[in-house]
Formats: sequence, C-alpha cells, structure tokens
Amino acid sequence: MEKILFMNCSPNKEGNTYQIGEELLKGKEHEILYMVDYKISHYGQVTSDDQIKDIFNKIKDFETLVIGAPVYWYTVGGLLKTFIDRLYMLPEAEILRGKKLYLFAQGSGPDSDTEKSITFLANRLSTLMGMELKGVVVDSSDGRKIVNNMSID
Repeated sequence: MEKILFMNCSPNKEGNTYQIGEELLKGKEHEILYMVDYKISHYGQVTSDDQIKDIFNKIKDFETLVIGAPVYWYTVGGLLKTFIDRLYMLPEAEILRGKKLYLFAQGSGPDSDTEKSITFLANRLSTLMGMELKGVVVDSSDGRKIVNNMSID
C-alpha cells in the first residue's frame, strides 16, 4: 500500500481545507502534515530558524502527496505558495521526483481565472519537480466538487 501524506496548507488546522481533505481520504491510511506548524522563510530571505528541510524529511517517506490549500487573492494561500517558491533553491527538493501529486484548493467562490491559475501552478509544479500530477480541483469552501471529482489511488 502506498503511503499518503496530506499536506494541509491552511493556517486554520481544522478548517475547511482540513475537513475536505479528511473527507477525501476517508478510509485511506494517511498522515497529516500541518504546514502552519513549520516556519518556511521566503525565497531569498532564509533565516536561521527555517524548517523547510524538516518538511522534506517528512515528505521523503511518502509516495503520494495530497496537498490542500485555501484560495486567497485568486490563488493558493501563502503557506503553499512560499513552499513552492523555495523549491528552486534547494537540492533537497529532488525528493519530490516521482511522487504522485493531488492538489485541491477551496475558497469562497473561486472564478474560472482562479481555477486556471491554480491548475497552471499544479501543472508547472509537477513538471518542474518531476512529479506525476494525478488531479487538481478548485472549488468553493464546501468542497463538494473536490470530494466528488477527485479520487485518490
């Protein structure tokens, strides 16, 4: 059985992103990584208390990543965006190569341009990091479209 990691990229640990992710993964063995528990420095501003390598150490043991994020200002929230920004700087990001990626984002009414932007981001992330993009769904905060249209292998 493949090991699944749910990366909850919401600052609200048990909010909509968490609820949707848990519904999506119901009945599947998985672990949760709460990104809000880690300090990730911004690209070009790395501080001594940066914990991105701790996140890589956690991710390396999983074959499948399910990333969930809220939609803020027409794209994924800052926790996920900052993580993605940093991937270019670090050789440790190589551990993402070959992993399966599912990405969902939810917010209070994402429009079609938001969906296109987040889908583009997921495609670029998977291509540049050598990941296998298995699904990307953007939905309102109730997450029904995500739960109904995303199937985790």
